[in-house]
Amino acid sequence: MILILVAAQTTFAQNMPSLSAPQPGLAPQPGAQPPQNATAPREPLPSQPAPAPAAAAKRRSFDFSVPDFGSAPLRLDVSRIEVVQAYAPPQRVPNVEHRMIISPLAMVDDWARRHLEAAAPGRDDSAAVFVIEDASVITEKIRTRKGLIESLIREDSDKFTLRLAVTLQVRDRLGATVGSTSAEASAWRTVPEGMKDADRSAVWHDLLIAAMDNLVPVFEANTRAYLSRFLK
Repeated sequence: MILILVAAQTTFAQNMPSLSAPQPGLAPQPGAQPPQNATAPREPLPSQPAPAPAAAAKRRSFDFSVPDFGSAPLRLDVSRIEVVQAYAPPQRVPNVEHRMIISPLAMVDDWARRHLEAAAPGRDDSAAVFVIEDASVITEKIRTRKGLIESLIREDSDKFTLRLAVTLQVRDRLGATVGSTSAEASAWRTVPEGMKDADRSAVWHDLLIAAMDNLVPVFEANTRAYLSRFLK
């Protein structure tokens, strides 16, 4: 950058009369105030309070609450309800469910314990066994073919896929399976590769809510369709 400075010069006439001295032959008027010097210091202005610093924009907080999925609890003609976590999170990439605020495994487990009820507790050894077969979240890198310019303005993406799979088995007092049904649901989303961890947590939670919204109605409908003789 080239900076050009321009100086202005003012030329005064040599015969301009002085502002601070009376002209010859003219006496000062009685009571007249002497002329003020143009360079006399001004009275200081009252100090003004410094402006308050602008408040930093607050980050929007995310709601990690869990809605109550489904309808009233399903009452089964068994003595007890068992919830089995057959899925074991591997705790390493490409799986990321272990990094979630609320894991899919914990949410499905809690839902089953609150929405499945034994209608004949203590009668015999019959049981309804709810098995969580899958509660995973898998990440996948999506590399896009980009030119030189596109590489400066476009980012690669991460794809997250959440999958839920459950089975309900009804066992008689001898332990034999006399009825079963199952349900599955999944949800996925792509996000920029450089997304912050807090934003990723919000995306994962949204995926979990969406998958549960799909899983619960299917599970309830299948239970009423295929295990109706065990419902009370």
